[in-house]
Amino acid sequence: MTIMTHKDCEEWAAMIAQMQDDPSWRPKHNKKGVEVTKDRGPNDLEEQIQRLEFRNEKLHQHNEKLENEIIELRTDNKKLAKQCEDLIDQYRNKGAL
Repeated sequence: MTIMTHKDCEEWAAMIAQMQDDPSWRPKHNKKGVEVTKDRGPNDLEEQIQRLEFRNEKLHQHNEKLENEIIELRTDNKKLAKQCEDLIDQYRNKGAL
């Protein structure tokens, strides 16, 4: 047996009042009195579709991020290659190479 304080009693009463006002708090029972839930488990097709759409969206975002990084790296690589060619040309013109 637990002892409840006045504050606990008020919170409990508020929760019960909220449950009575909110229809989503009322459990649905079948004819035998067993509670029926909307959760159909891991084989629920709607849940699988939502999960796959979420994964697809995240994978597309990741692919776009990788694509942007590749484009940046390629432009940086071209810039560095151009700088190296310019330095080699400068050394050749000076007669160092």
